[in-house]
Amino acid sequence: MPVVVVGGPTGPASGLTGPTGATGPIAATGVTGYTGPTGITGPTGRTGATGAGAFTGPTGYTGPPGSVGAAATGVTGATGVTGATGPTGISAPTTVSGLPAASVVGARGFVTDANATTFNSTVAGGGSNKVPVFADGTNWKIG
Repeated sequence: MPVVVVGGPTGPASGLTGPTGATGPIAATGVTGYTGPTGITGPTGRTGATGAGAFTGPTGYTGPPGSVGAAATGVTGATGVTGATGPTGISAPTTVSGLPAASVVGARGFVTDANATTFNSTVAGGGSNKVPVFADGTNWKIG
């Protein structure tokens, strides 16, 4: 029996691809169409009332102007009595005989020759004690 071959042998591979064809011409752009006119703007709407009781009343009456010129100045009162002068401060150290009169109550001093150191005793010179003193209006006292 003869051999029947189903389908014949594959043929040779396809041939080379040919060159690309030239690009065609660019199409023309059409004309832009006409823009119509702008429409008319309508009227502005009515403004509504502001807040509760929107009506503002009339402006009130303006009073008469004040007087122009300098204000009257009252009489200056009398100057008060000058107060008593306070005691003098503590001065530089001195001797008992160098102290001023003890007539200003509360005046203070410091002596370098007191013969005692007893608080609130009348100071007397002749010693070697260094003590603070104060005036009682009559005498200088240690303290």
